[in-house]
This record gives sequence, structure tokens and C-alpha cells, in this order.
Amino acid sequence: MSPLSRQTAQELGRRLYAAGFRPLPDADNGGMLIGTRLWRVRSGYVEYLALRPNGLAHAVRAEATFDYQHPADHGRIVEHRSGYVLNALDWLLATSDVPAGSRRRPYDP
Repeated sequence: MSPLSRQTAQELGRRLYAAGFRPLPDADNGGMLIGTRLWRVRSGYVEYLALRPNGLAHAVRAEATFDYQHPADHGRIVEHRSGYVLNALDWLLATSDVPAGSRRRPYDP
């Protein structure tokens, strides 16, 4: 998959910022930058979008629990999707205020 065009990347950035997402660099175990992880907290959940340079993304919604004594643990992952970044973002934004059991919107990878 090819990288995002400049126009698409700028529009994506505007949508993410307007929706309350904030960026953090995403590195692998060797310390190499592999993309960006954007996150926000929504009514008891943490939502994040892991962006990769090739235009793919992984969207996750997890319970917002954290314990500093066990920093590798986190709340239960409630939902996740992978695919092209704009599709993953659309899914995350369209489902953020709908109870998990009542979601019927299809996801197009």
C-alpha cells in the first residue's frame, strides 16, 4: 500500500485533532520509529489509532483502567479493527458513542 497523499494526510490530521485525538510516537522493541499512535479518552474507554507509514491503521477501544504497579496490563480490549487509515478512523468515530452490543455498522477494510 502506498503512503497517504499530502492532502489526505492533512485532512486526516484535521479530523483527528477535531475529534480530540493526541499523538505519540510508536516504536518497536528495538527503538525504531514504526508510526504514530493517537489516543483519546471517552466515557470509561481509551480509544487509539496506530498509524503506519504505508497508510494502514489499527483502531482499538479498551476499558480505561491502568495500574502503575502493572504498567504492561491494561483494561480489556472491547473492540478493534484494522485496515486503511480512513476506514479505521471512520469506524472509530461512528461507533464511539454507541453501546458495543448495538453496533450494526459494517466495517470495510
